[in-house]
Amino acid sequence: MRVLYVLSATIPNGGATKAFLSLLNECRLHGVHPFIMMPDKNGIYRQLEQEGLPVLALPYRNSTYSYTRTLKEQLLFLPRMIAKLVVNHNAVDKLAAFIKENKIDIVHTNTSVVNIGFRAAQKTGIPHVYHIREYGDLDFGMHYFPTKKALLKQLSPEGSYSICITKDIQRYYQLADNGHSRVIYDGVFSQLAAMPVVTDKDYFLFAGRIQPAKGLDLLLTAYHQYSKTTASPLKLLVAGSCESTPYVRQQMDFVKDSQLSAQVTFLGEVDDILALMQHAKAIIIPSRNEGFGFCMPEAMQQGCLVLAHNTSGSKEQLDNALQTTGKEIALRYDTVDELAQLLSEVARRPASHYATMTERAFRVVNQLYTRKVHAQKVIQFYSDILHGKNH
Repeated sequence: MRVLYVLSATIPNGGATKAFLSLLNECRLHGVHPFIMMPDKNGIYRQLEQEGLPVLALPYRNSTYSYTRTLKEQLLFLPRMIAKLVVNHNAVDKLAAFIKENKIDIVHTNTSVVNIGFRAAQKTGIPHVYHIREYGDLDFGMHYFPTKKALLKQLSPEGSYSICITKDIQRYYQLADNGHSRVIYDGVFSQLAAMPVVTDKDYFLFAGRIQPAKGLDLLLTAYHQYSKTTASPLKLLVAGSCESTPYVRQQMDFVKDSQLSAQVTFLGEVDDILALMQHAKAIIIPSRNEGFGFCMPEAMQQGCLVLAHNTSGSKEQLDNALQTTGKEIALRYDTVDELAQLLSEVARRPASHYATMTERAFRVVNQLYTRKVHAQKVIQFYSDILHGKNH
């Protein structure tokens, strides 16, 4: 089958990009002929082009309202919105022509915040799949254009399908009873024969985008509380893009004002996040609304203890494991105060104290979230769609 994948960005280290690349590689091994569309020629564009894959770069934008976080953004709001509508309209026409020329069977959009794939698929009369990875307006401060209700309508007509990366996201988009929707957990990694064992674990770790949805501010507040309880707090490493946004500047100012500059290090983007996970005392997942969250299973497969905010996709992953094994695979918390207490407890205990939990976590995620299982389920969904067996 010939599948066109529409991406929202080309950033190599983004969770959506990682998920797409792992799906792409597995699908190619099982008879899927992929075509990829992306909004620019940066990031993974060159990589895919060098592999000889058909890659189309067209200018297009998210189907969301432009940001109004600063005075400049407020002044530019209207012209940016007009430009976005024009660019996306042109992209739909070009994409529809590309679909016809290449005899595409299915369009698969790798996010819910880009609608040009849906519009082009409807225009050419072929099935479209939204891969819903985010809570949209809750996740990023984004707001669907013109409304979230408009997106919900796009999920209901004939020929429209969806893959939700968690049950909670499926509920959020009112798709739990929709026969055109399936929950398929992301494929995060290939199976390992054994869990990596590292003894020098001497720092806490945060890994992910530095934006409100990921909750770094909550972690820093808890870390500040914890640091006051000991003369030698474990350092906190923050791995993630430090793009200059108001939120990033606020977190850096908090660290400085709280006299934590010697304890908290902003690393920016890192090349080997898995090595950082292996050597961390624990990774903290403080997200307010986590869709799925690659960091949790990635860390667990590397033998890293996880402290997770008991909400959204993080909670669902932990609940799945609890139902499967009858025991926890991470330390959960509900409040900042509880997180501060966990940081203190984990810091003073040896890693061996949590060995049983980390080994159990490794076994669970090493089975549930493999790329092979993920791709098999997605390909089966494609087949069911094309053969009318999606209900």
